[in-house]
Amino acid sequence: MPTDETALTLAIVLTAGGAVVASALITGIVQLLKQLGNILDGRERITAFFLSALLVIVAFAAGVQDKSLTINAQSVFAAFLAWYGIARLSMAVYADASKEANGLRGPSA
Repeated sequence: MPTDETALTLAIVLTAGGAVVASALITGIVQLLKQLGNILDGRERITAFFLSALLVIVAFAAGVQDKSLTINAQSVFAAFLAWYGIARLSMAVYADASKEANGLRGPSA
């Protein structure tokens, strides 16, 4: 994990606060892609799922490359938790915005 909290690095994605920001980023990217036309065509959630995985993989690799992370069970588990948090939250935010089920507000009445 990053030692300097003021530095903007990809490793920040692997923190709890970074996961929240990353989920907003993923949601925004999905919305931008959706506005380009029928590119996603109902695949917004799966796109958020894969973009979240890609972001965590890139962040993990960047952390290993700059030696701020080492590959061990703890860091792999942290990366998994970051991916899960980012993917789940970004999919829930999208569902909330589009008033679908599985949103943050729960089922609509």
